[in-house]
Amino acid sequence: MKKQILLTVAALSATALTSVAVAQTPAPAAAPAQPQTKPGPVIAGVCVYSNEAVMANAAVSKAAAQRLQQINQQAEAELEPDAQALEKERAGLAAQQKTLTKDKFDPLAQAFMGKVKAFQDKAFIVNQELGRTEQDANVKVAQLVAPALSATYEGKNCGMLVDRKAVLFANPAMDITGDVIKKLDDSKAAVDIKRVVLPEADRQKLLKAKAEQDAQQGG
Repeated sequence: MKKQILLTVAALSATALTSVAVAQTPAPAAAPAQPQTKPGPVIAGVCVYSNEAVMANAAVSKAAAQRLQQINQQAEAELEPDAQALEKERAGLAAQQKTLTKDKFDPLAQAFMGKVKAFQDKAFIVNQELGRTEQDANVKVAQLVAPALSATYEGKNCGMLVDRKAVLFANPAMDITGDVIKKLDDSKAAVDIKRVVLPEADRQKLLKAKAEQDAQQGG
């Protein structure tokens, strides 16, 4: 029983930190190479656009991604001392386990489990804040992309806008993605991204919901 407890707390303390920074949007998967084709005629009024390409290549999008990465790294740095302290305490408990009787060791192990639980809750809240920070950043970037896209759409006399993902081939002259990126870059558009900090009441609601979910899964 004592061995099982120590294995459990060791796993918890080792994995709690790794859950941080999941909010960062992963890079989109590369599209499969398309066969070389001769472009067909330009269809008047039909334009093609890739929002994914804009989000990956526009200067404002890149700056937002860098800022999110910085915020994630800061969050990891905040939790790292707690994780190291837990690991040090776990190692000490492992050493004491060899000499202490069960009735003396179990209270120490249970107290340590309480510290691990508190750390997990802290990491959970950090993840929630990072997720909402990313959502806020995406909204701010989208608010800049929208007028640039509308202006390009009108300037190119588009009567229909097609998502590039929805077509296999299209004449490059119909693609306005690069124009939208250039318009954004030329405008020197920028967004102010700050880490979301949840009010204490919201944190407690999230932790309560998490505890209830964990209880259901454990039951």
